[in-house]
Amino acid sequence: MADFEVQLSDPSFIEPSAKEAAFGWKNNEIVVSRGAQESRVLKPDANGVCKWSSDNAEPWRLTDVRRQVQNVSSAWRLLDQAAFTPRVEAGTPVQAVVSARTRLSQWTGLANFSKRVALAHKIDGQVPSAQQYESFMNKFCAGLDDLSLIATIGRRADGSVDLSPELAVFGHQVGKQAGTERRFVERALRNLIEACHALGIQITAGYEVRDDEKKQTQGDFVSFITSPDSDMTDHANRIRDVLDTWDFDGVGFDIEVNGIGPSEKSDTMKNWFKQGKTIKDWVTARPTSSDPAAKKEQAAADNLQNLYRTLGQLLLPKKRFVSYATAAFVDAKSGKFEDGVYIFGHTRVQPLRLAAGQANVIARIMAYDEGVQAGGYKTSKTATAQDGLTKRHLQILQSITAAGIHPSTVQLGIKMESLKDLGMKSGHMTVAQAVGRCAQLRRFRTGLITFSGSVGLPADEVAAFTRYDKVLNESEFDRRHFRGVPFQAPHRWFFQAAPDNPTYWT
Repeated sequence: MADFEVQLSDPSFIEPSAKEAAFGWKNNEIVVSRGAQESRVLKPDANGVCKWSSDNAEPWRLTDVRRQVQNVSSAWRLLDQAAFTPRVEAGTPVQAVVSARTRLSQWTGLANFSKRVALAHKIDGQVPSAQQYESFMNKFCAGLDDLSLIATIGRRADGSVDLSPELAVFGHQVGKQAGTERRFVERALRNLIEACHALGIQITAGYEVRDDEKKQTQGDFVSFITSPDSDMTDHANRIRDVLDTWDFDGVGFDIEVNGIGPSEKSDTMKNWFKQGKTIKDWVTARPTSSDPAAKKEQAAADNLQNLYRTLGQLLLPKKRFVSYATAAFVDAKSGKFEDGVYIFGHTRVQPLRLAAGQANVIARIMAYDEGVQAGGYKTSKTATAQDGLTKRHLQILQSITAAGIHPSTVQLGIKMESLKDLGMKSGHMTVAQAVGRCAQLRRFRTGLITFSGSVGLPADEVAAFTRYDKVLNESEFDRRHFRGVPFQAPHRWFFQAAPDNPTYWT
């Protein structure tokens, strides 16, 4: 009888609260094989140890280290080794240090991004070709895992899902019916999707609902999402169909609309506070409350949970994913994490736990203005706003991981300095500051998504993704040659390879 043993361990630079060991190695497993015909899956114990015995003392191969959720694996390579440990000899324990490769993303608009590309090619006002989009991204977006378009699709008044009527490029708008204007926008969208896929970059469609009476928001979306009778399975299928039609790699929700639940300054909440109760008390009482406002808010919470999780399941077969923009739910003064406790109703109904246990659902924390306005809070009279924002981000990362939020389900969202030019308030960051933030994120195995706004030539901000990737994922394999990355949600461009086939990129 021959004994074999593999000890899984975290990279030394990972913070204790974010280590896989802190989560008891739950959902982790390794795959070993002998020859082409024999293989087995081993699950580690709470200490990350995999042991097994065999009547055959011939060497085995350790072919995979992965995290398995909902039958979807996120594979991790072994640091400081080849892609596989070639041979595992009986009686010789093997140590496997798992990878910390995380997702790097960008929030941007179709018009905004197309403007950058057109300026770079000196064709301002014209739709860039797929090749022009591709050459731009190949030069300036290296290291990017996905391009997350904002305000791309939405629910129409008749219940259908289509491109947002307001989606526009160079002044041409989709509108509410087919025509030359819509075809102009569609051409830009198809060219961009083709370019992203040629480079192995995912592209997702933004489903945005904001407060603007000129758009489909306050009226039927609020009534739809706050009704206990609304069919989320039907809506998820409609969204999936649109993604299939355009070959999007997923959808990103940005639900920031009044009317879903009372805000902190509403009469409802003011009366609630007069009773000596808190927002946490409101959230706790909401499921069984008879208050009409609480009933609406609870219906929205139930509907969005059903929508995101149902849609996630529908998108799994094609390695597509769901993301949603939300808050950190970490009190700035105490550092205490209270999921779903927030000043705005539309945020309360999108807690971080919606992504828990979901292989392809990501909570994207808007860490620039989620209750900490104008660049964070100052730590002293001499501190700058940026000092406060840095401390705030660290507080968020420490608090959510210590509370049991697995880092594979979250990304930190930051807002770039150029957005000041567009009049957008709150915590802005320069590229240099964002690079520093990547080092912080790496320690917590948490991905990054930037909110960029410059429409000028792609100088500093757009071209920074190579720098971000180097710091965020330092010493990892090239992203195009390592299966199973990134850590947050599956990536359709990385496929499982046979143990004897080192070519993972297709």
